Amino acid sequence: MRIMITGASGYFGQLLAQRLRDDLGADTEIIGIDIREAEDTPQEMRFLEGDTRKKRIEDIFKVQDQIDTVIHLARDATPGLPSDKSMMTNVYGTAHMLELALKYKVKQFIFPSASIVYGAHRDNPALIHECHPLLGNRDVSNIRDRVEADMICQSFSNNTRMKVVILRIVPIWRAQGNGMLQRYMKHDLVPTLMGYDPMFQIIYEEEVLEAFSLTVRNPKAFGAYNIRGRVFMPLSKVIKELGKTPLPLPEPLVHKKGQFRWSENVRFDFNYLKYPFCVDGDRARRELKYRPEEITITRV
Repeated sequence: MRIMITGASGYFGQLLAQRLRDDLGADTEIIGIDIREAEDTPQEMRFLEGDTRKKRIEDIFKVQDQIDTVIHLARDATPGLPSDKSMMTNVYGTAHMLELALKYKVKQFIFPSASIVYGAHRDNPALIHECHPLLGNRDVSNIRDRVEADMICQSFSNNTRMKVVILRIVPIWRAQGNGMLQRYMKHDLVPTLMGYDPMFQIIYEEEVLEAFSLTVRNPKAFGAYNIRGRVFMPLSKVIKELGKTPLPLPEPLVHKKGQFRWSENVRFDFNYLKYPFCVDGDRARRELKYRPEEITITRV
């Protein structure tokens, strides 16, 4: 089996390469693609330089033997990045890789989306199913890119020659890295919006890795799957679960037009701290056999 991982030099790309080799064995070849190689590329991955936005990345497909699975992790979430530049990587790059994967007869294409694509709205159902419309706030570039890339993947999902799988993952709590959740909860005191305490979900890295591994090992998987973690409770309790203290404040003291007052690097739709966007994970449980409550968590 031959697996290509884009965005492979990132923290999660390296974790995933190690996990897939552990689960699939030494006979599986893992090819890592990124614009530059990480200093500590794992032995489990053969690195090739490539940019998903550029035409020349097709050369990698041309010279490789049959690639069975593409896992498209390449994404630019650099704080303050101009909107048009982020769109080139996050949206155009995704469309480009889908086209190449289809052209070169890749059997499975896996794309990590996010539960934020559903949007946080007062009238959301308690648990959102995969058929729910994607109503994330497109005025925020990070959310817009997620929604558009997800929809592009959906447009390919009816193709019978390649199984396109979209994993809509709830907010990830990372042991390392600089994700949005980490930046929002950077300090011991975490500001929340006074008068609001919506149900909230987070997922740990081990749970995300399990979802990817199960998907790679399931050739029948296709379409969108909501991927939730074991943590599902009011936001204030989630903050305490992570060893921090919630600090309810009037909204003007928390953000101004989506810019977090407590950090220059956090800008998002603060409706996610007001209204629910929690997902139902039954389809992943049934078809992928994904059961987060059975996964051992070693890092918090």
